[in-house]
Amino acid sequence: MIKFLLIKKLTSNTKKNKKKLKFFSELGIFLVLSALISSGISIYYEFQLNKKNSELVKLELEEFKIQEWLSDSSGRNLDNKIGKFTHDTIEENNLINISKKRYYFYLLTWYPFTINYAIKDIDFIENKDLKKKYNFKNIKETNEKVLKYIYEVYEKLPQNDKLNLTQFEVNELEQIFNDLFFQDIKLHLEKSEFNTRQINLFFQEYNKIIDIEKRKTRKEILNITNKSTDAILFAFLFQFFVFSFVQIFELREIS
Repeated sequence: MIKFLLIKKLTSNTKKNKKKLKFFSELGIFLVLSALISSGISIYYEFQLNKKNSELVKLELEEFKIQEWLSDSSGRNLDNKIGKFTHDTIEENNLINISKKRYYFYLLTWYPFTINYAIKDIDFIENKDLKKKYNFKNIKETNEKVLKYIYEVYEKLPQNDKLNLTQFEVNELEQIFNDLFFQDIKLHLEKSEFNTRQINLFFQEYNKIIDIEKRKTRKEILNITNKSTDAILFAFLFQFFVFSFVQIFELREIS
């Protein structure tokens, strides 16, 4: 009812009311246009922000994977050193019935499968310079040779899943390892140690690159947020200036 009376009053034939109607109409158009332009600007910058936030999440997930490999690679080499030290400590103990060849071979078997998982993750990293620096191609080729050697030895071993072996079974194993060259086992073990160190260094450097990208992305997100605020304010002031200019021009015409 109030709206009806207001409209009726504004649409009366007096010159004064016609001016009021025109003013409120233009003010309404100004407010609607301001809202539409502000919404358009917000949508555009929101899209940019979502894109950058997605990039940041991907970088953080990549960093999580890197941290895992930094921990696993250094842990693998540490376990290997502890294993060697343990064997050197118990080697003279006649109660421990395991030869150095067999012990070192078991240390070797932990490496290539772990390295294979690292190789698969590195394959997805698009950084040719970093792969070239740490000779990634050689790591793959060397690891394939180590795996081939391990499978060749496994084929000679008796298929036995028992945890506790009889003395006869232990002697049978020792006889098989006695026919192997210790230098072959040691060489493959040293290559695997070296490859693991290279993988650790690769991920250390890659982690630095990811950190730089994260800082850059966060800075871009902050810039986009500031630009969005500035753009909305500028659009509003520009429209207000146009609206005011039109009103002043009309008042001068009336005068």
